[in-house]
Amino acid sequence: MSAPVTAAEVLIDPARVADVDPAALPGLLAQLTTAAATVAARLSTIAPRTEGQPSGGGGDRLLTAREAAVILNLSTDFLYKHEAAKAFRVRIGNEVRFSLAGIQRFIERHRGR
Repeated sequence: MSAPVTAAEVLIDPARVADVDPAALPGLLAQLTTAAATVAARLSTIAPRTEGQPSGGGGDRLLTAREAAVILNLSTDFLYKHEAAKAFRVRIGNEVRFSLAGIQRFIERHRGR
């Protein structure tokens, strides 16, 4: 019997997911989702730099619903419909985006609850 396929092995070679025992798939998905959320959270702390702008520009960045959902570990439906997300929801014409600075303030306010 071979050793179970790890999340690291799946990241290196996604085709290895075919070798994962079906009973282990939910746990593997949880590990990969946690890793993706951690990377997205780290990425959200890095302000995008534009030509001629010093690092740490302090500007805001508007995120898509999918990007915001990964950072918050929430569904996109929650972000569009729930009153709590209203604080960082931004409507531009017919488009809806989510303020990264607003999300970070939301996380700080709700940390430890």
